[in-house]
Amino acid sequence: MTTDIDDYPLDPNMSTSVTVDGRSFLLVRRDTELLLFENRCPHTGETLDPMGGSIMEAQGELITCQRHGAQFLSSSGECVSGPCQGERLEPVAFTAVAGAIYLD
Repeated sequence: MTTDIDDYPLDPNMSTSVTVDGRSFLLVRRDTELLLFENRCPHTGETLDPMGGSIMEAQGELITCQRHGAQFLSSSGECVSGPCQGERLEPVAFTAVAGAIYLD
C-alpha cells in the first residue's frame, strides 16, 4: 500500500527503518509515494539494513540488502538480483499521519 508523502517527512528516493508495535519495517519513499515492507530479507530472514542508513539507490528504483547485496524493485519488493531472485519483500498496508505510521 502507498500513502501520500505529505504525511511523512522522508527525502525522495530514500528508505529508513521504522519500528511499529515492536516489529521492524522498511519505509521507502519513491518520488511522491510511500511504501512499507517488512524489514526482512527473504534470503536469510534477517533485516535488510543492519548498518543503518538508506538502502535505496539514488534513482529510487532499487533497494539493496546490506547483508549480501540482493536487490529488490522498490515499487513491488520483487528480488531482481542476488540469492533470492523471484522472491519478494513482504508489503505492509499502513497509513501515515503527521509523521506517525499506523498499520492497517
